[in-house]
Amino acid sequence: MSWVEQPQAILPLVSRFRAMNTVIEVQLVTGQEEAEHAADLVQNWFETQERRFSRFVPDSELNRLNRSTGWLPVSAAMDEVLSLAYGYIGQTEGIFQPGIAQALRQQGYDVSFEQLQSDQLNTQLDYSHTAQPLSSTSSHERFDYCRPGWMHREGSRMVHLDPGTELDLGGIVKGWAVERIADWLQRSLHIPAGMINAGGDIQVWGTPAHTSWTLYITDPFLEKRNLTGSIQLDGGAVATSSLARRQWMHPSGNGQMAHHLIDPRTMQSANTDIVQCTVLGQHTSQCEIIAKTVCILGSEEAIRWLNRHYDRHDVLWVTRDGSMWFRGNTEKLAERWPGLDPDHRFSLI
Repeated sequence: MSWVEQPQAILPLVSRFRAMNTVIEVQLVTGQEEAEHAADLVQNWFETQERRFSRFVPDSELNRLNRSTGWLPVSAAMDEVLSLAYGYIGQTEGIFQPGIAQALRQQGYDVSFEQLQSDQLNTQLDYSHTAQPLSSTSSHERFDYCRPGWMHREGSRMVHLDPGTELDLGGIVKGWAVERIADWLQRSLHIPAGMINAGGDIQVWGTPAHTSWTLYITDPFLEKRNLTGSIQLDGGAVATSSLARRQWMHPSGNGQMAHHLIDPRTMQSANTDIVQCTVLGQHTSQCEIIAKTVCILGSEEAIRWLNRHYDRHDVLWVTRDGSMWFRGNTEKLAERWPGLDPDHRFSLI
């Protein structure tokens, strides 16, 4: 997802800042003083959650949890995200799995992505800082990707990680943060209309003058073709997951590319035919999880998974050969996704 516009006489106040390793864009339709104050609060929110959940901040709450032994008290935010993650592990049949931090390091993703990109520009890549390969295990000790890897103590915010478990919550925190701050702006500050866009994870609400938000989709093959399309949205959420923007050379030196979407069944970068997936729904975190799951599963398996769960989201993805696939409400495809003509279409069941 690239950028968002609001074609109407009353223009929103727009602000942008960097947090969570991406650009956060805030558009708020209210008085200028109120919008500026609210935008400052939004920036503080994202910066606070980055310090809490980042595995690249040494003293983050996530890293303290990963270093813990036994039961550890956690913040309300951490407790909420872990509870949400627990549910999504079941919904995705284990394909969404936070216990992949060691696998990400093994793939070479052990510094923030900006630094990783900078390192890739050097003629001689230095991967001496990457973690050692994961220890081999017997079939009886093999990682069970369908299990959460942690326990909650009922009635308290106490968490206990399984031995050897190391969490990475990057696959859910951004969508959760967008969803939570958007809800707070509506309920507490009474902002009548707005949009929060965290690197393609988007929540919108309210449309003054009864117009729709127009969200433009970035084609991963933009350099090879001139594909244009958009999403018309009165309210709700959109999330995009892509392999195109987060790839790097695998530290093994074999010339292969690695990416950030780890398949928990192999603990390797997913071997998938999908390069980008965009999901339209009501909740950013759920759209984010579905987009990542579809990317990891690949086209045919993703369709079966969506059908098994009777999922009602609109899901659009692009494969490595440039084909566009759509599964969702085909009757409203032209209305919701103007300008897009998918090569493959699958109706909801």
